[in-house]
Amino acid sequence: MNVAYVLPLQRAWARAVRMLFRPFRLEMWLVLGFAAFLSEYLSGGFGGGGGRYTWHDGGWEGAGHLLRRLEDFMAEPIWVAVAVAVIVTIVVFGILFMWLSSRGKFIFLDNVAHERRGIVEPWGRLARLGNSLFLWRLVFSLLCLLVGGLIVVLFIINVGTLYSGGRFHLPQLGAILGLLAMLAPLGIVAAYVQLFLFDFVVPIMYRHDLTASAAWQRFMPLFRANAGSFVVYGLFVLVLWIAVGIAIIAAGMMTCCVGFILLALPYIGSVLLLPLEAMFRALGPEFLGQFGPDFAVLAAPAVPAAPAPAPGEGPTA
Repeated sequence: MNVAYVLPLQRAWARAVRMLFRPFRLEMWLVLGFAAFLSEYLSGGFGGGGGRYTWHDGGWEGAGHLLRRLEDFMAEPIWVAVAVAVIVTIVVFGILFMWLSSRGKFIFLDNVAHERRGIVEPWGRLARLGNSLFLWRLVFSLLCLLVGGLIVVLFIINVGTLYSGGRFHLPQLGAILGLLAMLAPLGIVAAYVQLFLFDFVVPIMYRHDLTASAAWQRFMPLFRANAGSFVVYGLFVLVLWIAVGIAIIAAGMMTCCVGFILLALPYIGSVLLLPLEAMFRALGPEFLGQFGPDFAVLAAPAVPAAPAPAPGEGPTA
């Protein structure tokens, strides 16, 4: 079958325009913006910075200095306790946000699918689906952390073998860098799994009232039969997000960074980006609907009723 990419995008954008601008209703923006906040904003993560290390006299002084600082840090029980408390707090809030966003995924989809607004009613009605999604995401995240963490730990352990006996062992560098290179395919696979989960598996769960595992079982035969189309879909979405990112950066620079500040604010940013968020929420189901009525999730657009004839007017021939 011929799989379209631009047509689902056009339909997703038309749905967002109908919901938000025809007519424009402030309460629709505020309620749907909160649903988008639960679904999308709380799914975000935190980025980290990096250090700079220098090569000097045949040794990796930055790495050695870092290890010595780590040993000094671990020797102070109070700082270890603080670090543990911070890590536990981050983990607890991360799990809480994951649970909230899992429920929000279905609330936002329910609103977009039927072009309506609502938080309280779908929050209770879709609780079972949200909890199933949360458990699946939690297990998957733990597996990714386990595999990725194991690779990083092996890399750190083997860094010490690069410099011994007063000289640098260059042949071992390639093997150690190979460990880090393994993170790239792991990241690509994890990104595709998350994309398919949110864009296809969640709609299938919603459409057929299935658990996350059961929805994956229904999606995988479709994926195997159309693997190339779904891989291209991921690249298509990546290009769209790059274009959106460029547009946001341009808008932020044109507003003297005021736009960046507003978009970074919880809930406010979701309301400002609501047309794009509604479009991207509808894009996956629109694409999925091409593969048959069993995968059709979004309700058909409501057709406005024809105006009743004025008194004394009959039907025209």
